[in-house]
Amino acid sequence: MELIIVTGLSGAGRRSVLGVLEDANFVALDNVPFQLLGPLLELENKAGMSSGRLAVGMDSRYLEFPKQLAPMLEQLHSQGLKPFVLYLECEDEVLIRRYSETRRPHRMAGDGTIAEGIIKERGLLQPVKEQASLVLDTSRLTLYQLRQRIAEILPRCGASVTRLNIMSFGFKHGLPGEADMVFDARFLPNPFYVPELRPLTGLDAEIQIYLERFKEFNEFLDRVEDWLMWSWSYILEESKAYHTIAIGCTGGHHRSVALAEKLAERLRDRIENTNVRHRELH
Repeated sequence: MELIIVTGLSGAGRRSVLGVLEDANFVALDNVPFQLLGPLLELENKAGMSSGRLAVGMDSRYLEFPKQLAPMLEQLHSQGLKPFVLYLECEDEVLIRRYSETRRPHRMAGDGTIAEGIIKERGLLQPVKEQASLVLDTSRLTLYQLRQRIAEILPRCGASVTRLNIMSFGFKHGLPGEADMVFDARFLPNPFYVPELRPLTGLDAEIQIYLERFKEFNEFLDRVEDWLMWSWSYILEESKAYHTIAIGCTGGHHRSVALAEKLAERLRDRIENTNVRHRELH
């Protein structure tokens, strides 16, 4: 089992890191009391975790945690586990700004200021920081930069490969809210007006053969394919779980469906995890 303990200063991004690890097929749990880690590991072993990956968040709300980390790690080592302790650091002024923006109180501030709470927590967690496998400063990191840093630090734990979703839809039923890019195919000849083709969909060979007779159909595919292959490396840098392009025609049954199917055929050998969904057919 791979075990990662994510800890550090409140407001430094513990939940965001756990989210990144969850995307990487970890079972991610936050605010786990150190006393429950042993029983949790036993439970996960009995349940037969499919990934064999567990990430837990621990913080200063359990005041005994800094003192108990060393014996807890020693016990885990005796059981054959080598946990990776990731400590999240952050500059005071950045933490103060984050707390001010969210209007949340610092748990260690009491009746004092946020800055005083940060000072108390730094002192409390200093033993944890000294025992960490790695200290990561999140002060200047955006979320996608954080994903990249996690992938660099823990190569086996990087976010999963970005999935390309190709969706067909009908404009008369509204735009798909999940689309990153939308292409309009309503300028293409419409099989709806061919009586023998009207009952069919873009999944049928007759519709695809009909549309492939028109050069604009193939030019549309060429241009969208060229755009995707040029932009894909930049899309991957954002470390998103998926990227959705939507192709629309009027009703979402003929032109957009055929285009989505043909585009997926072209891209499957070049872009890993290419999927197709036809919104109006479903």
